[in-house]
Amino acid sequence: MNIRKYISISVFGAMLLFGIAACDKIEPPYRTDFEGNGHNGGEVVRKVLLEEFTGHQCPQCPAGSDIAYDLKAYYGDRLVLMKIHSGYFARVSDGMFSYDFTNAAGDAIADYFSVELNPRGLVNRKVHEGSLQHPPEAWGDAISQIIDLAPEFHIEIDLEYQQGNLDVNIEVTSLITCLNTYYISAFLTEDGIISPQRTNNPNYPTGVIEDYEHNHVLRKDVNGVWGELMNEGNIAPQDQFNHTYQVKLDSHWVPENMSVIAFVYNASNKEIIQVEIEGLSTTP
Repeated sequence: MNIRKYISISVFGAMLLFGIAACDKIEPPYRTDFEGNGHNGGEVVRKVLLEEFTGHQCPQCPAGSDIAYDLKAYYGDRLVLMKIHSGYFARVSDGMFSYDFTNAAGDAIADYFSVELNPRGLVNRKVHEGSLQHPPEAWGDAISQIIDLAPEFHIEIDLEYQQGNLDVNIEVTSLITCLNTYYISAFLTEDGIISPQRTNNPNYPTGVIEDYEHNHVLRKDVNGVWGELMNEGNIAPQDQFNHTYQVKLDSHWVPENMSVIAFVYNASNKEIIQVEIEGLSTTP
């Protein structure tokens, strides 16, 4: 697959969005003394979240996921994926589709953004081409419009896991001067879930991939569906905000396949400004 079919870099669009931003930013190259995640050789970069709405009984969804994986391969750790199983095609039924991927957090997000079709995606929960929701073929263009914008926050996630309990510490450092109000949200995801998936791929005459690997699956929220207020007043560069949570992992989840996704979003429109991910497999 030619990834450039899905990615159309628009320098003009990025410059336009940068120009109308409401907050003052530091000057490039945005180098810091951070030692943790969320940087590239000391350089903080903008990262983007793709929330992919899917379902194990959605025949079109594997092709959509392939596009998401191609975009992930292209952008690397600057693109974070979260799959939300919701709606009609996420239903459970007798037989091979008895596994329930849905959860209260995913249902609440899908309901709020009125997601009724699969596959669909939100890219930083930002309007692109007049819509918040995008089909897979539009994900690349939506990502390209914002991924090279100047970063506004640095996020670092520290995890400690013991006997089913996960301690999550999130530290956010501002890179801007701003009057906006922001929230911090965090979610648990799991990779490597082997379970049947419907498909319209002609290589599967039964219409089912019985050993499909479901990755980036939303399991639950860490601090509520809409997170926690991060700031109540003005923000200045190098201001820090720390949030600590404890989450109980379900017994059927595989800890080494779990990750925490944390992001900062604008309270006024829920647009995601920065996102980070940390896996339990990388936790000492």
